[in-house]
Amino acid sequence: MKKVAMITIGQSPRTDVMTDVEPILGSSIETIHCGALDDLSLEEIRALEPSPGEELLVTRLTDGTEVKLGHSKIVGKMNQCIQNLEPEVDFIAILCTGEFPELQSKKIMLKPSELMGQLLEGILQSGKLGVLIPNPEQKKVVTEKWKRENLEVFVQDLSPYQEQDMNEIERIAERFRNEGVDLIALDCIGYSDELSDFMKREVGVPALLSRTILARVIRELL
Repeated sequence: MKKVAMITIGQSPRTDVMTDVEPILGSSIETIHCGALDDLSLEEIRALEPSPGEELLVTRLTDGTEVKLGHSKIVGKMNQCIQNLEPEVDFIAILCTGEFPELQSKKIMLKPSELMGQLLEGILQSGKLGVLIPNPEQKKVVTEKWKRENLEVFVQDLSPYQEQDMNEIERIAERFRNEGVDLIALDCIGYSDELSDFMKREVGVPALLSRTILARVIRELL
């Protein structure tokens, strides 16, 4: 049986993500999980919050609690997860859409941000891209990440780790529709297939969902 390491910036396992991933992977692929925050106390986790000016990442604990982390503070812990699981798996999969050039592995490593970026370039060469992010403080970094020549970026925020307000979700869809976006990128591993389907239906344009893209690439390769 093929094995894939699922590395999260939060606590593992990410049962919320695997709800959409496991049906795609099927029974012939085993997933092994590790999280940067595994076995840490709340006090230790709070110490990993972003410093002023540091890139913000948003994730969740196993009890569903949302936490905010500083990018530089968790890279070492993610690399440790990779090193621990690398000998027993075929691939490494990162369960976060942040950009992590610092991560190292001798095995093939799949990063949702890079997969989505390559898909975007193949699908939408010009026009307007709608992007959904967990926290408004991420807008500047995310806009820069998705910026392409001849492509305008329109960003909205909605946390996947807090109680979902259907009225707010409908307002976001309406804003995307009114802006005339040509494609929507749901830029967080926490966004669900259900939310992606809602956006496609209500806005009337295609959408890129990181968790299912990652799962389908794994399935294709294995």
